[in-house]
Amino acid sequence: MPSDVSEHDGSTAPDGTPWWELSIQPGTQNKRFGQERRLAAWLWFKKNVGDTFTMRELRAALGPDIADSSEHLNRRLRELRKCDWVIPSQRNDATLAHDEYRLEVKGGKLWIDSERAKYERFAPSARVRRLVMDRDGSRCRVCGLGVDDTYPEDGASVRLTIGHLVPQERLRSRGAKDDMENWRVECSRCNETMRDEVPDPEQYDEVLAGLKRLTSKEAGELLNWMRKGERPRSKVDQAYDRARRLAHRDRAALIEHLAKRVGETS
Repeated sequence: MPSDVSEHDGSTAPDGTPWWELSIQPGTQNKRFGQERRLAAWLWFKKNVGDTFTMRELRAALGPDIADSSEHLNRRLRELRKCDWVIPSQRNDATLAHDEYRLEVKGGKLWIDSERAKYERFAPSARVRRLVMDRDGSRCRVCGLGVDDTYPEDGASVRLTIGHLVPQERLRSRGAKDDMENWRVECSRCNETMRDEVPDPEQYDEVLAGLKRLTSKEAGELLNWMRKGERPRSKVDQAYDRARRLAHRDRAALIEHLAKRVGETS
């Protein structure tokens, strides 16, 4: 593992400070030098491809302003993976110990402004966000949940954001443009899914071929959904949304009431 830094190997800023020890961006008076940049520089110059490292090493190397939290640094590592870095953990490689990571591919040199610019993600303006929300009916286009809904598994409130049909990283690798046609409403949980695992949207011809199996009635139903931009929710769907939020005792009482209403016998 390389342990020494050289003033000629690019590992230091203009003032001679190693990039991973900077707190203020060179050429500015108070603009912070981001933790993601420092992390990338430390891995690039202090680790060889194939080397392993731990969270303890990262916290020690990047200084006291790094939160003493593995999850905090895990988020930073996830951001690096979006910039062509390959850093498996025990989750991806059973040969690694808990809290251990391996550097397999060095990605973008994020401490260099011109390099970092290649990986900047385009963020839609507030106006465009509103347009996308209105177009998609303020519902997640992946799971269908809306802003006033809760997740059925734990009752947590749904938070909506803007996601992409095709990940920006994949578009960038093709030299393709990211625009409103590629944006859609997603809830925060669907948005956090590993985007590289999501296939590209189907093409028109592929979808059209599947429609041949639909009856005229089914095609009409699909036409109605497409025009509305969502699958209409029935009265039963809407009633369930309200009923599932009841307290456990009230839910049990409602189940008993419904059983009697439909003539169910024990």
